[in-house]
Amino acid sequence: MDVREPALPVDPWLPGEPTLAEVAAARGWLARRGVRVWLPTRLLSLRVGSREWAARTLPWYVGFGVATAASNAFRQVPGRFGLIFVVFAVWVVVRSREIRRRDEVAERWAGTGPPPALLEAARQVGWWYLATTAITFGGGAALCAITIVVAPSFDVFAQTFALAAGAGSTAAVLGRILRAPVVAEDLTSLAVDGLLRAQDAYRYASSARFAFVAMPVTVLDEFTPGWLSWLALAYLVVAIGTEVTGLLVTRRRKLPPGFYGR
Repeated sequence: MDVREPALPVDPWLPGEPTLAEVAAARGWLARRGVRVWLPTRLLSLRVGSREWAARTLPWYVGFGVATAASNAFRQVPGRFGLIFVVFAVWVVVRSREIRRRDEVAERWAGTGPPPALLEAARQVGWWYLATTAITFGGGAALCAITIVVAPSFDVFAQTFALAAGAGSTAAVLGRILRAPVVAEDLTSLAVDGLLRAQDAYRYASSARFAFVAMPVTVLDEFTPGWLSWLALAYLVVAIGTEVTGLLVTRRRKLPPGFYGR
């Protein structure tokens, strides 16, 4: 099968063939990056379209939000807030399997190349993202340590454990993204492969979300010293601001000229 040909015929019953929804999603993704085609290639439709379609499955987010809201009924349960984020860390790893679900089909079509060098993969993911991850977990660990010294409690230890679980899940997903094989047939699909690597990091291993678990004010409330509250707020703003900046930079990256479809 020529993966550089436009994704026709589009028949969801054919094994591995992109669906109409995936083709449409891939076309919109390319248009946002300065490439306008009516029918993207099979390879791009499968890899890009499946990711865009999976990102629209909001039940994951709705379910987590409902679970968080419902936990307010258990305010007296020790470590409640930390437990929520431990569940969230597990959810991050489970959801990352969406990356491989359709990529395996693309790999059978186009074959795979060796993963890029670690430094090159890090450059593709982006230094903004790596800085966010360092700030979130490095700064969060420092905040948790300070909170343990100032006002040790079971809740604080639970949040510290949850932050460690978040760091572990992020490292597991990010490690697979950095060391994933290259799936490309030409220079254009190679450029898309690099951009998808960055997009996957933000979508499936967003680290700034775990900054909330390190906020001591969530468990200490009025007992938190004023300076610690301001320090925690500054940490949260810097972590989220860095990730949002990196996400905007990634979304504005344009693709080079080449054949993306017809």
